[in-house]
Amino acid sequence: MVTLILMFSLIYSRVATAQANYKALNPCAYRPEVKLSPLSPRLPSLDRKVVYIITTPLGKELVDSLFPKIQEALSKYNAKAILKPRTTPYMSDDRELWDDCKKNANAFIYFAAASNSTTMWTVTWSGKLEKMGVPGAVIIYETLLDSAQLTYEKIGMPIRTVTVPYPPDKIPDRQMKEIMDKVVNALLSPLTETEKKTGSYSPAKPPKIAVEGTSDHILKYFHDREWTDGLPIIIPTEEKVAEMLKGTSQKPDKVVTKTMWPERLEVTVEKVAINGVMAGCKPEYMPVLLASVEAFASWDYESSVRSTNSFSFMQVVNGPIRNQIGMNSGIFALGPGNQANAAIGRALRLFIINLGGGRVGVNIMGTQGNVSCYSFCIPENEENSPWEPFHVSQGFKKEESTVTIFSGGWSHVGNYIDEVNPIEAIALPMANFEWPNGAVILLSPPMAKRWVTLGCKSKKDAEQRFWEKATLTMKQFKASRYYKSFIEPILKGKEMYGEKYLWPKEYLDLADDAIIQAYPRKYVKVIVVGGETNEMMQGWKMAYPFTASIDKWR
Repeated sequence: MVTLILMFSLIYSRVATAQANYKALNPCAYRPEVKLSPLSPRLPSLDRKVVYIITTPLGKELVDSLFPKIQEALSKYNAKAILKPRTTPYMSDDRELWDDCKKNANAFIYFAAASNSTTMWTVTWSGKLEKMGVPGAVIIYETLLDSAQLTYEKIGMPIRTVTVPYPPDKIPDRQMKEIMDKVVNALLSPLTETEKKTGSYSPAKPPKIAVEGTSDHILKYFHDREWTDGLPIIIPTEEKVAEMLKGTSQKPDKVVTKTMWPERLEVTVEKVAINGVMAGCKPEYMPVLLASVEAFASWDYESSVRSTNSFSFMQVVNGPIRNQIGMNSGIFALGPGNQANAAIGRALRLFIINLGGGRVGVNIMGTQGNVSCYSFCIPENEENSPWEPFHVSQGFKKEESTVTIFSGGWSHVGNYIDEVNPIEAIALPMANFEWPNGAVILLSPPMAKRWVTLGCKSKKDAEQRFWEKATLTMKQFKASRYYKSFIEPILKGKEMYGEKYLWPKEYLDLADDAIIQAYPRKYVKVIVVGGETNEMMQGWKMAYPFTASIDKWR
C-alpha cells in the first residue's frame, strides 16, 4: 500500500510540474527615442547635373559591374557621373569628401559592399549627406536589406535604396536596366509624406512579462522570437531574477549602458539579470556580467558584431572573484564542464542578441559563424603563472577584479612542443596577416615557465619576444588582401588609418625584402591559463582589449 501511495505521489508530482504555469520576464533592452529627419528634396531634372558615385575599398565588384552602367544611364539625361572612391576607412567620418559633395555635386549614389558593417555605415553616411542638403540613394546587396532597414530606423531617415543581387557581374541585361531605372527614379521622384517627416518618436517599451505558460510553451516562445542562442534556457521568472539581483548592490533600474551593440540600445541592471538567468548564471556572477556589458559597450565592437566575417569575443577574468565564484583556470579551462566559465561566456552572446538587438541574418551576418561565439570566457591562472596577472599589466591592482573583452576569433596554432624554441614555433605561423591585427598567446603554466628560461622574465618580455619573431617581408605584406583592399586605396589619398589600427607609416617606404613585424606591439598579449600537465599553448587572433572593473558592480 505504501508503495502504491509513493508511486501515485511521484506521478502526480510529475504531472503537476508539467502543467505548472510560469511568468517569464522580457529579456529585450529598450530602444531609444529616435529623432526623425526628412530627406533632401529631389532634383527636378538631371539635365547638366553632377552625380558623385561614392565607393568604399571593399566595393570593387559593385563598381566594376555598375559604374559603367550608371554612367550610361545618367548620360541619357545629360548628367555626369563622377567616381569618388573613399580613401578613408568605411566606418570613419570624411568631412572633406562630404564638403566636396555638398559644394560640387547635385546628387550622390553611395555604393555599399558585400559586407554587413559596410552597408550599415553606407546608410549612416548617406543620411549625413541628406541632412547636408544633397539628395541621393544607396546601392546595396539584396541579402543585406534587412540590416539596412534597421539602420534607417536608428538614424530616423528612410534612405532611398536600390538592391542588387550577388554577384553583381552576373546580373542579366534586363534586370540591370530595371536597376538603373530605380537609381534614376531615386534621384528624381518627389518625396513621400513619410520621407518628409520631422520630430521624434519613442519605440514602445517591451512589456515586463513576455509570456505566461508552461515551461515548454515559454521555451518555444523564446526560441521562436530568436531570444536564445539555440540552446535551452533557464526560464527568467520574477523569482529567479529577484534572486539574481541579490548578487549586486546596484538598483534594478540603473542604466549600465546606453550603447549596447549592435543597435546601441539602453540596458538596465535588471535586463542583465534576466539574461544572466537565461544563461544559467548564479547570483554571485552578477558583478562579472555587469562589468562585461560595460566593457563590451565601451569599445567600438559594432562592426565586429555585424561583419560578414565571423568574429567572436573572448572574455578574460582576473582577480579574487575568479576563485570566489568557482571559475576554472586549470585543466580544460577553455572547454566545457565549469558552470561559471560556461554561463558567463554564454551570457555575452545572449546580451548581444537581447540587449543589443542582434539577429542572425539581419545584423549578425557572419558568413560561416564561429563556434567560440557560444561561450568563450576564461579566468587567468594567476596562482601558477610566473608573471604578473594580465589586469595588472592593464593598470589595475592585483587585489582588484576585472573582466577584459577581446574581439577576433581565429585560433591559428596551438599545442606545440618545441625543444629548441617554442616562441618561434607559435610566432612564425601567426605572422600571416589578416584581420583583426592582434595576437593573444594562451600559455599553460609549464609553457610560461619554459618561456622564462628563454629570457622572458616578465609578461612584457614575453610579448616583446613574440612580437619580434612574428615577422614577414614587405613583399608578403603587399601581397595580402588587407594591403590591397585597405592600404593601397588609402595611400592614393595619402591618408592612413587612425591610431586605433596603428599600422606604422614608415613601413610603407621599405624595400620588398625588408623584415617587418606582423602586429602592432600594443595588440600582442600573453595570458596564462590551463593546468600543469604539459607545456601547451594556443595562438588566437584577438585584438582591441577593453578592461572593466568588476568590483564597482558588486
